[in-house]
Amino acid sequence: MTESNLKLLTVTELASILRIGRSSAYELCKENQFPVVRIGKNIRIPKQSLYRWIDEQARIGLEERCS
Repeated sequence: MTESNLKLLTVTELASILRIGRSSAYELCKENQFPVVRIGKNIRIPKQSLYRWIDEQARIGLEERCS
């Protein structure tokens, strides 16, 4: 399986995609901003859920600017 086919992201990968620090990424996961999968102490983020969340955040931001 190639890296582009992975369906679960690590918190470090989440931080990289969002261009935020790892601590901030852990906070987002802790706040249940989007679905996470816990495997023991490890946290994984479903890639599609993250992209849906990003789209939703962009839509909310656009609606707030237009109001």
